[in-house]
Amino acid sequence: MRGSIKLFTVLGIPVDINATWLIAVAIITWSLSTAAYPSFFGSWSTMQYWTAGLLTTLLLFASVLAHELGHSIVALAQGLKVNGITLLLFGGVSKIQGKASRPRNEFLIAFAGPAVSLVIGVVLVGWWIKFGPIYEDDVKLYHGVLFFTGWMNLLVAGFNLLPGYPMDGGRVLRSAVWGFTGDTKRATRVAYIVGKFVFYALIGWGAWQILSGDIAGGIWIAMIGYFLMTSARSEIAGEQAKQLEESDLESIDHLGFSVGVATRSMPPMIESSWSIEQMTHQGLPEDPLTSMPVGRQGELIGFVLRRDLDQVPIEHKGQISVGELMNPDSLRVISTNESFRDALRSMDRNRLNQLVVMDADYVVGIITREDIVRALLEFKTQGMHAEPMDRDTSAD
Repeated sequence: MRGSIKLFTVLGIPVDINATWLIAVAIITWSLSTAAYPSFFGSWSTMQYWTAGLLTTLLLFASVLAHELGHSIVALAQGLKVNGITLLLFGGVSKIQGKASRPRNEFLIAFAGPAVSLVIGVVLVGWWIKFGPIYEDDVKLYHGVLFFTGWMNLLVAGFNLLPGYPMDGGRVLRSAVWGFTGDTKRATRVAYIVGKFVFYALIGWGAWQILSGDIAGGIWIAMIGYFLMTSARSEIAGEQAKQLEESDLESIDHLGFSVGVATRSMPPMIESSWSIEQMTHQGLPEDPLTSMPVGRQGELIGFVLRRDLDQVPIEHKGQISVGELMNPDSLRVISTNESFRDALRSMDRNRLNQLVVMDADYVVGIITREDIVRALLEFKTQGMHAEPMDRDTSAD
């Protein structure tokens, strides 16, 4: 298995799973079967615990899919394009192309997902309260599965509404500040700053859990905080590029600058068959958003982010290869003489952080969002009269 696997299509939206989703299934099933269910229903057999744990995990991910469909359907209703939904280690992501045109629209898209989770949770927990058994001995397996699925949906709704950008709650906060001030830049900045406090709090909570003896739970919480922090940085880089595009790209294009002036040399390729553990021993770049090229027998086949490697739990790093985490659709090319505007549009369209830069049939290097933002800021600082720059050849 490599990258993501397409499952099916819903309302014209492709749904796929990432390799990390299988890790999440294993971890959540194990946690429910060995801890949660035995603590609530002590009279069940081992087989019942594991059956209930697996069923609950699968229903939870079905609920996550419903959550993402909530976002996607509202986005489609507003005329935006949805390129797909991917289920990941920490949940799911809707690949919505474009941005909401008004604060109200952004609020509706952001709130739709948690609203779906909230409805599922209220219905299932409400059913348990109204019709569920009174005595533990009367609890059937499906009673427990429906109760836990409902309760976990309530947790998903609550967690997603934390005001941490780019989580749903952070986007709700951004829409509110945008509506109040009329300034999207300020709204993004406020949501990002508030989000940093939320994510640092999650990482701190995870560390406290580890020190208190809950090592597995603490690592999981800290990893979520770290993942969200790096996601926020990536989103902010995209926002900066978009804002610069609106105000400066036309001037840059008139001056004749192209992608080639911001291109960096291609970093050494990682062999796709290497395990994450092997890759870690080779040394990793410090920046979690660094795009690392992946090859097979010397041929470039895609890219993987340092962040993707960090998401894999330590106990699974020896079993999962770099190729399994690589996104096979991440190999997109652009010519050296094309504009920054073209590069950003290609990244937005394909939801990528990097492009391979080519001159005819020759690979020149790569360009990332951060490279474009840095180049545009330099051009802007120098009054749009900068000469083509010599680029740092090291990877970020």
